[in-house]
Amino acid sequence: MNKEITKIRCRVAPSPTGKLHLGTAHTALFNFLFAKHGKGTFILRIDDTDKMRSRKEFEEEIVSSLKWLGIVWDEGPDVGGPYAPYVQSQRSSSYQKYLDKLLQEKKAYYCFCTKEELEEERKEMETKKIPPVYSGKCLKRTNEEISQFEKEGRKAAIRLVNPNKKVTFHDLIRGEITVDSALFGDFVIVRSDGTALLAFAAAVDDIEMKITHAIRGEDFLNLVPRQILIYEALEEKPTEFAHLSFLYAPDKTKLSKRHGATSVSEYKEMGYLKEAMINYLGILGYSMSDGREVFTLEELIADFDISRVQKSAPVFDLNKLNWYNGYYIRKAQRSKLKDQIFNFFNKKYPEEKIEKILPLVVERIKTLKEFEMYADFFFRMPANYEIDLSAKKEILGKTLEALKTVSDWKADIIGAKMQEVATQNGVKNSEYFMTVRVTVTGKKISPPLNESMELLGKEEVLSRIKSLI
Repeated sequence: MNKEITKIRCRVAPSPTGKLHLGTAHTALFNFLFAKHGKGTFILRIDDTDKMRSRKEFEEEIVSSLKWLGIVWDEGPDVGGPYAPYVQSQRSSSYQKYLDKLLQEKKAYYCFCTKEELEEERKEMETKKIPPVYSGKCLKRTNEEISQFEKEGRKAAIRLVNPNKKVTFHDLIRGEITVDSALFGDFVIVRSDGTALLAFAAAVDDIEMKITHAIRGEDFLNLVPRQILIYEALEEKPTEFAHLSFLYAPDKTKLSKRHGATSVSEYKEMGYLKEAMINYLGILGYSMSDGREVFTLEELIADFDISRVQKSAPVFDLNKLNWYNGYYIRKAQRSKLKDQIFNFFNKKYPEEKIEKILPLVVERIKTLKEFEMYADFFFRMPANYEIDLSAKKEILGKTLEALKTVSDWKADIIGAKMQEVATQNGVKNSEYFMTVRVTVTGKKISPPLNESMELLGKEEVLSRIKSLI
């Protein structure tokens, strides 16, 4: 057999009907890992056969999100390759020769049945309590009947002749599966408007692109028996199949918008790091050989073995993702993290100020967005205060006078001076320092107070206390 054919070739084929869903990103990652671990080729193919819902802007968003994650392809619509085009709507001419072969060999036929006729047939079968499969009556049409339908302007779909046999295949994740194809009868492979259905289009595309492994979501599992029959009718060897479980929410239902953000770009916009996203997606349904839960993309590629992919449904837990994101924020080089925050907030905060603030907040923030939640008071006076300070003006006045005397404006000296005020006035430390904290920051919870006051500067701190008084 040709070595090019035996070399691993995987593809992910997202539909541009929405932003890149976490589930699709998960599937893309596992295809990428399988291909790269096996020194193979990873391909991006856009499945835009849903004409009504497909949008160019979604295709661009999918490409952008995958690249942001670091999941890059060897062949695809933007980089080309030996089996272009890599957009299914541009491949209709490729399908025709395969259709011609099937029609000529009587392995497929034109179906002129209307929706109304098919519905009537379905209801009749349900009444008789038999499986509602197509009767195959168009297979027996005479040339005269076909000519009459064409004169009437009827558009024909194309159905594959089903041998009505048991189809057995080995799924690399789920093991051996057997399905009786008699349960679905002669099935449509091309609609009456001339567009190929996914089962046929994907099979032909995989044949032409020499795809060796189709790793995809479990929603495609029911397509496999049909696709195997298509491969057999075309006298082609089927790809190997592997079907990943859906991502589920903690309530054990399929992950959806009612659980919050579901697209990769939404998490990017919320300040999640690609390293955290990849690490977390990598452990969903997979276990490293040494049990590690923290690893880089390169380490995951080196370790990946599809035999360790679990068929049980993985649960997407936002708390776990937050832990990963916080870990990678703390692990990041300060200069890189500074740049990430600077760019995340569209350069509205000075880089040098961010750099000085980071040591005070880095242990607290779990996303880039949370930097602003903890650090906004460094850039502006508090607009409001989280506790009522109207009864605290006297102690604040004494604090103001005491802090005026501090010549060396350092955190430890500032703290010692405020401790003197609390002690001399018989105020509990917890109550006193909360009063000063909210006066200076507006918040009950903030970065370390003494260090924050040092960074704000003496003039600014005194101004804030005086302004509140």
